[in-house]
Amino acid sequence: MSEKFNVGVVGATTAIGKALVELLEQREFPLDTFRAIEQEADEDVSVLFKGKNVAINAAKDFDWSTLHIVFFCSTDEVSLKYAPLAADAGVAVIDNSSAFNARPEIPMVIPHINQSAIGDFRNANIIISPAASVVQLWTVLKPIYDQVGISRINVTCHHSVSSAGDLGINELARQCGKLLNGLTVEDNPFSAQLAFNVLPQVGTLQDNGLTDIEQQVIDQSVKLLADSSVMINSTSVMTPVFFGLAQSVNIETCNPVDPEQLTQWFDEVEVIELDSTYQPTQVEDANGSEFIHVGRLRVDPSHPLGVNLWSVADNIRTTSALNSLKIAETLIRDFY
Repeated sequence: MSEKFNVGVVGATTAIGKALVELLEQREFPLDTFRAIEQEADEDVSVLFKGKNVAINAAKDFDWSTLHIVFFCSTDEVSLKYAPLAADAGVAVIDNSSAFNARPEIPMVIPHINQSAIGDFRNANIIISPAASVVQLWTVLKPIYDQVGISRINVTCHHSVSSAGDLGINELARQCGKLLNGLTVEDNPFSAQLAFNVLPQVGTLQDNGLTDIEQQVIDQSVKLLADSSVMINSTSVMTPVFFGLAQSVNIETCNPVDPEQLTQWFDEVEVIELDSTYQPTQVEDANGSEFIHVGRLRVDPSHPLGVNLWSVADNIRTTSALNSLKIAETLIRDFY
């Protein structure tokens, strides 16, 4: 492709933003100019891109019309404030937050599942890249959904601390260091000790007893599929692991299926790696991998239409940053 694009990343210093900047370089996205953007500029902070330190631009002063594509890798609040400004300036916005989940005219895209939905981006000049947990879940379940239907899903998301960004990564390292040296953990920003512990809550509790992170899995699944008939029960826990998301999944299908059929369907999905003799983990398999690794595939003995499986993926690089970049790659190839 001879055409080149002016690209910005809002939240370029966040964990997802840094991964996206690396991928822009590694995958040789056709860039003319690159801009790193944060809500506030800090002259002491820069972003390394193609061997050069790129200064941070302040979002409040930025001329969005200078860009063709902008990725938002920050908070809901930042997306709500600045993404519409960029969209109104004619920029194609790819958003990693939950800010626009309730907007029916804005497409939510996982390119290997529903890339044709990218064509609807001009409705608002915004495309939603779903949460890492949703990308991982439906990459694995969509072949089953398409072949035999799914009536119910129980999913437990075992989050690594990277789901809380640099705060989580740095805090786990700090707490491990203190505890291994016989010191107590003080000034803990989490609800309980993070190191050598499992926290039963990720996100903010809602009136229905779910956290916003658990509700997000349900709401984004409905939006992605345009189907509210699949019943979803979602639980999220925080584990003392730096990177990677693990999901323990139990489903009830609408029609009978056996593991051999599932294996065949998974083999047809390029981004799924399934080895029935090996059980993948966040640390050894997910970290840095561009695949979603599936294991523990088995029949649920308690239900005639039940199936259990386990999956792991790199929640920062693969199911967040790479999914967003693949949206952009598809956009400029097929729709721009």
